[in-house]
Amino acid sequence: MNKLTTVLACTLVFSSLSLAQTTEGALVIDSHSGKPISKVQVSIYGPVSRRVLLGSDARQLLATLPQGRYTLTFTADGYETKQIELVKKDGEALSLPQLKLVALPESPASRYDELIISEETDSESASSQDRVSLLTSSRDPYLSASSYVFSTARFRNRGYDSPYNEQMLNGIGMNDLNSGYSAWSLWGGLNDVTRQQQTSQTFEPIVSGFGSVGITNNVTTRPSMYSAQQRLTYSNSNRTYSNRFAYTYTSGERRDGWSFAGSLVRRSGDGQYSYVRGQYYDAWSYFLGIEKKLDESNSLAFLALGAPTRRGVASASTQEAYDLVGSNFYNPNIGRQGGKWRNARERRSHEPILQIAHYFTNLEKTLSINSTLSYRFGKNAYSALNWYNAPDPRADYYRYLPSYFTRMADPDGQDAETAARYAELWRTDPNVRYINWDRLYEANRGNLTTVRDAKGRTLAEGRKALYMIEDRHTDQREFAWASSMNWLPKSWLELTAGINFRHNRTANYAEVGDLLGADFAYDIDKFAERDFGGDATKSQVDLLHPDRIVHKGDRFSYDYSSMTDRYQMWANATYHLQRLDAYTGISYTYTALQREGHQKRGLFPNNSYGLSDQIRFNDLSAKAGLTYKLNGHHYLQANVSYVEQAPTFQNLFISPRTRHSYVEDPKSEKIFSSEASYLVRMPWLRGRVTAFYTYIADHTRSMNFYDDSHASFSNYTITGIATRHLGVEAGFEAKLSPTLTANAALALGQYQYANNPTYIQSIDNSNEIIDRDRVYWKGLNLSGTPQTAATVGLTYYAPWYANFGINANYFGRNYVSMSPVVRTDRGRTSLDYSYILPERLKDGFTVDVFASYSWRINYGTYLRFNLSVSNVLNNRRLPNGGYEQLRIRTIRTAEGEQQLYRPFDTKLSYVYGTTFFFNTTLQF
Repeated sequence: MNKLTTVLACTLVFSSLSLAQTTEGALVIDSHSGKPISKVQVSIYGPVSRRVLLGSDARQLLATLPQGRYTLTFTADGYETKQIELVKKDGEALSLPQLKLVALPESPASRYDELIISEETDSESASSQDRVSLLTSSRDPYLSASSYVFSTARFRNRGYDSPYNEQMLNGIGMNDLNSGYSAWSLWGGLNDVTRQQQTSQTFEPIVSGFGSVGITNNVTTRPSMYSAQQRLTYSNSNRTYSNRFAYTYTSGERRDGWSFAGSLVRRSGDGQYSYVRGQYYDAWSYFLGIEKKLDESNSLAFLALGAPTRRGVASASTQEAYDLVGSNFYNPNIGRQGGKWRNARERRSHEPILQIAHYFTNLEKTLSINSTLSYRFGKNAYSALNWYNAPDPRADYYRYLPSYFTRMADPDGQDAETAARYAELWRTDPNVRYINWDRLYEANRGNLTTVRDAKGRTLAEGRKALYMIEDRHTDQREFAWASSMNWLPKSWLELTAGINFRHNRTANYAEVGDLLGADFAYDIDKFAERDFGGDATKSQVDLLHPDRIVHKGDRFSYDYSSMTDRYQMWANATYHLQRLDAYTGISYTYTALQREGHQKRGLFPNNSYGLSDQIRFNDLSAKAGLTYKLNGHHYLQANVSYVEQAPTFQNLFISPRTRHSYVEDPKSEKIFSSEASYLVRMPWLRGRVTAFYTYIADHTRSMNFYDDSHASFSNYTITGIATRHLGVEAGFEAKLSPTLTANAALALGQYQYANNPTYIQSIDNSNEIIDRDRVYWKGLNLSGTPQTAATVGLTYYAPWYANFGINANYFGRNYVSMSPVVRTDRGRTSLDYSYILPERLKDGFTVDVFASYSWRINYGTYLRFNLSVSNVLNNRRLPNGGYEQLRIRTIRTAEGEQQLYRPFDTKLSYVYGTTFFFNTTLQF
């Protein structure tokens, strides 16, 4: 680390690179295309600390750098970061080979669409002598595995739910404020323009935000950051959609200061070739970005994107239903109509996002301020069957299964003969194992009815709907603003700070989708009519508009708005010392949640219409971490954080469809997290081993279900939930030879409930509390993710620009989501002990293979082919998720009392068998 270090400084001094630089004169180029990379930023830390852009006048600065030890970090959006440590001595002048940056793979969400093969070669090793250490603080091998390879098993990093990760778009928080979940689908398909990302794990500093206890990711779509090129893409798959077409144009930054970027994507499939029948796909995606460089310090950009989508949905079912059909990929949502498959569950959404962004950088390149205004709007609907005073239309309803007459029946009333007849019907009659659409139409057409109000006046005559399709809307309107600052006031100090605001108003309502041959529907509360038949006002959905007759496109059933305001201020300080980097950070967040009812319910006339109480939370968070440099290749790292996080609207309000009621004594979650890591960054080996521990307290969960013992729809609210997440994760990538790379990743965790939280159960129709006690969850395992996941792989990089790879994967210790009712005193007293422990899903292996080839037609024009085949061993018996149904079968005792008898069967979903994804791209 002596002479070669000076080479870099001298090269920078005598290389004033422009955006139009040639490949021969460029210092930093794309590792595969050989094209110069625009807007490469070099951060210099040492006796002098500065940040410069290649192409700016950096000669005088670098020529006068005093002698000493420096760390130079090369960063460019969409590429892995390269970091070089050097010691400058006076009077040395050597040449430095070109640095080649490797393009980052696509975002985790887009990896469900196509597999991106790394195009990294062994060229970096050529310049890696004993006097320089190449520190690729780049794409983490473990995170790469967990976000793609492990995703088939629905792996969740460290067992965290999505609300503990933060997703941003150009600095704007995009987690759904109603549920906390990430919103990747809002830009689904736009792979070409969402590659530029900043990712941070466990509060490691990120310029765009304070961070989260999980993974923080910021997608940047700034037009000037894209290279000048065009891309045509075609993809084919048997997973969800069948075909994908995409065209993307990016101008780069032009001489007149303008930058343009646009992308148009089409994804389609009729469901005939999707892996699960009925998963049709009809989607477009679009992006437009325009940026103008106003002067040397200021730029202004307009950004617009959206992804109108219509797709059929598959739902989980019981193992009994799978076995009867002979497939673990049976979809209970579909049935034949007019010779075609029709899906009752359809997702339709189009929520465009419009943004205006301002970028400021001072002339010295030591201060940058980015600000973004954002507006999200549109519609999001999810269809479902609705029925009243008619048999349940769902094919896998428990009363239509053979087990209803055997193990689910009263021991004294079991009927094996009837069970056998039902089993035979399931195997032979499609109208039994799927939705019988013709029967639903016949029932509606034959239901000629005269509807009268309580006074006997005629409201409607004709075919009244017994069955219908309703569309459940969550239409969001969100205004957001975020500003962040990055400042280098001292050679050893970097400050980032920001402020952001989000106002979300979501319209939640049901809409008549399809009357299935009927003329109208009568909009009343069907459960209230059953329970309070003698009082007509109780069954009114809206006393201000009573006895409504509704038709296709009308709102009905429920109608309310959820409103959330969130303000946040945050600051991070990073300290760069000779052998130690450290950071500290603090954040304040204000959250206010409120419901506005648009109906005056007959059941709750004084607690349903207008504005509810506004529930406010004031949360503080703090974090700190350090990295100790053992030498240029080996590091020790530690991070610790304390976070307060407000509950979401979904968990705070008990039954928002009908009333204002919310959780008693609501509290913010308290999260403590810590981790310690060893990292290695060598020319032939990179990776890390991390031990982590997280404790989450005061979590709240609300759920609703039909309680057989009370013969009523009920609300179940659990408060004070505590969980513990601890484990070890490791990921390594090793270059075994110039053409062969090995990778391995391991996640070994223990994610459990840490206490026995309290619950309150109330009857939905009366808000009457019928039970209040504890749920005995302490020591039981969390669900939703394998707690053991591992992968080992090899990739061969052929010298003729082809890649071939294979990964062997293992998933284990995955548990189904637990019903709280079973683990209460009442459940433990009445039910067999075997139901108390959560069911462990089957462990299993999968093998994935992939290949790619890149053909350079001429300079700047490439034709690329990618093929990935997942689960080549066709393991179709590996569950990737499941949940216990909340309902419990009851029987009547000799004393005439209802007693819990047997929980309803667990519903499961499975990893797809062998699937493929083929992708070809013409880049020019």
